[in-house]
Order: sequence, then C-alpha cells, then structure tokens
Amino acid sequence: MMKTTASKKRASTQSGIHFAQPAEPLGDHATSRGIHHAAVWSLAFRPFFLLGALWAVIALIVWALWFSGHWPHSFVLPPSLWHAHEMIFGFAAMIAAGFLLTAVQTWTGLRSAHGVWLIMLSGLWIVARISGVSSAEPWGLGLFICSHFLWWLGVIGCFSYQVIKARNTSNYILIALLCGLFSLNLVFFALVNEQAYVLASQLLQSAVLLFCVLITVIGGRVIPFFTGRALNRPQVKHPRFDLVLLIFSLLAVALFIIQFFAPVSSLAAIVLILLGVGHLWRLGQWFDRGVWAVSLLWSLHLAYLALAIGLMLVGISLLTSCLPLKDSLHLISISAISAMILSMMSRVSLGHTGRALAVSCGISAAFALLLLAGLLRALASLSEQVLLFWQLSAWLWSAAFILFFVYYWAVLTKARVDGKPG
Repeated sequence: MMKTTASKKRASTQSGIHFAQPAEPLGDHATSRGIHHAAVWSLAFRPFFLLGALWAVIALIVWALWFSGHWPHSFVLPPSLWHAHEMIFGFAAMIAAGFLLTAVQTWTGLRSAHGVWLIMLSGLWIVARISGVSSAEPWGLGLFICSHFLWWLGVIGCFSYQVIKARNTSNYILIALLCGLFSLNLVFFALVNEQAYVLASQLLQSAVLLFCVLITVIGGRVIPFFTGRALNRPQVKHPRFDLVLLIFSLLAVALFIIQFFAPVSSLAAIVLILLGVGHLWRLGQWFDRGVWAVSLLWSLHLAYLALAIGLMLVGISLLTSCLPLKDSLHLISISAISAMILSMMSRVSLGHTGRALAVSCGISAAFALLLLAGLLRALASLSEQVLLFWQLSAWLWSAAFILFFVYYWAVLTKARVDGKPG
C-alpha cells in the first residue's frame, strides 16, 4: 500500500508525457494461462500499435488499388470519404488511443486498461474496419457507425476515469480533445447518412487540424524532453508561449471550420500562417545539431517541421487557388502526423518493454520513407504524372509501416526483457 501511494505521488508530479520511461503497472498481475493475460494485452500500446500499423498498410494498398482502377469491391462510404475517414478515425485515432491509454498509467499511477478491456476495444475496432469494406448496404453502414461509437466511448471512458480519479488536471485538455474528435466522427456519420458528402469531406479536413492540436500539446512535451535527455542538455521550456500556441491552434481549427460557411477564409489563412511560424520558432528553440545522430530525434524534429510548413501551406491555399488545399493537408497528415506517429510508436514500444532506446537501420529507413511519401503526395499536383506520384507515395507509406510491423512484432507480443510487468 505504501508503495502504491508513493507511485501515485511520483506520477502526479510529472507534467510531461514521459513515454521513454517504462510504465510501472500497479496491483497484482494474474498468472492465469487465459489469452487475456498474454503479454500483448498488458498495455494498450501493444495491440493498438500492431493493429494500427497493419491497417495503415492494408488501407493504403486498398486505396492505391482503387484509384488505379484495380479494386472491384464496394465501400460502405464513397471511396474518397472512406479513405480519409480510415486514415483519420481508423489508423490515427487507434494509435493516439494507444499512446494515451499507455501514458495515462504513468501520469496517474493507476493501472491502465488491460486484458479483457483491450480485447473488447480491439474487437470493436476490427469490426469497424471490416464493416467499412464489406457492404454498401444500410446494415453495413449501421454496423460501421455502431462499432465506432462504442469504441470511442470505451477509449474516452477508460482514459477519463483514470485522469479524473487521480485529479490529473494538467491532462483534462486531452479529454476535451478526445471528445472533440469523437464529436467530429459522429457529425461525419450524420452528414454521410444525409448524403451531404461535401460537408463530410470538409469535416474530415477539419479533423486533420484537430490532430495538429493534439501534436501541439503532446509534441510540446515529448520533443524537448526527449531531445534534452538524449543529448544531455537542459530541457527547453517556454510555458507562456506554449499556451499562446495552443490558443492559436484552437482558433485556427475554429476559423477553418467557419470559413466553409462564412467569408472568414482570409482571417483563417492569416492565423494558420502565423501558427506555422510559431511552430517553426518553437522547433528552433528545441533543435540541436546532435539530433542528426539519433534517429528517434531527427524523425520527430522533421515531422514537426512538416507540421509547421504544412500549416503555412494550408493558410496559403486558402488565399490562392495555385496551391490545392488537399495537397497541403496531405503534407500534414503524412509527413507530420503519421511520421510523428511512427517515430513515437517506435520509441514507446522500446521504452515500455524495457529495451534500449535505439532503432535499427530498417526503422530509420521507415522514418525516411514516410517523410518522403508525404512530400511526393504534396507535390503531385505540380507534376504531369499525378497518378504516378500518388502510387509512389502510397507504396512508400506501405513499406514504412510494413517495416515497423516486421521489426516490432516480437517486441510488442513478448514480455518485457527486464522481467518487469507491463
């Protein structure tokens, strides 16, 4: 009991997301031989990362086959909406949930979702993925919506319960962001049901920017922490600037949504460009030449750079038709959000299984492939071979996540190498 109390006190003093530190699960760990006691179900990052990485490959291959004219089956949604939805609310949401349901154990000192809870959440997520490509009939859409609804409720419920019970007030903002993504997903389904496909597409674009807010919060904690720790230098912190950047991020999302219905696109563009500049300044404060020697650092820094540039390009695209909005958003979704996801998955998987924080050449190559995939997709409209650029981007993306899945299968399915639970 004294040990548990001490753990809670240590966790409550942490203000950052210390993904590098292996979590210390509390309470007794059953030794039953039941499948729900397998190592893969001990913490959310294990099944969620594996499933998310696998779906990243499958969904992009399906999408590449479709836009190349080689996919004969129907989708539960119009194809372009299915693709965007699956990347945001299928892949990215699953990985974000894996991060948060793992990190919340360290923040609160309370045992995070495990065992049967993770099996149920994973099952709901799998049902949603399968139903999305199984039938365009009304029952298919109904199953698709219901499984998503229950999955979101499960994730938000597990996360919020721990944060609120531990009075971990610094992370209440993450509850709000999760609820925001959940709400957008529900509105998207309502629009699809009404066949308001243009509005549904615009909402998905807005969801990309909401994920940028998530990166603003989490990236602002982990990147300077990881950089300072790896390079043995003081951690760079600017709390007031971080707050201003968060406010600007929320304002940018709000204006971006409003500009679809009211003439505020110029104001939205200015805020987005200023936001991108702010991220660049922030990144400059974190940067050190030593990051180039550490794959787990340069991958995060370059992903954050892509975020800053992407936000500025989104702002510019609202001011001129010379730069397609979707291309700018793809730079963010691939080279910023997904590249940061891949880097964080690699680090979390090592840290939370007791392994050294060093990746193989194959994973370093995966980081580079994903960053290049985003660049190619963003530049596609400038080429006369648009379809070729799309195909190259899709295959580079797939190769990156195949490498992760192959290299990390054993890491995520086997017990910790240091013998600790978790």
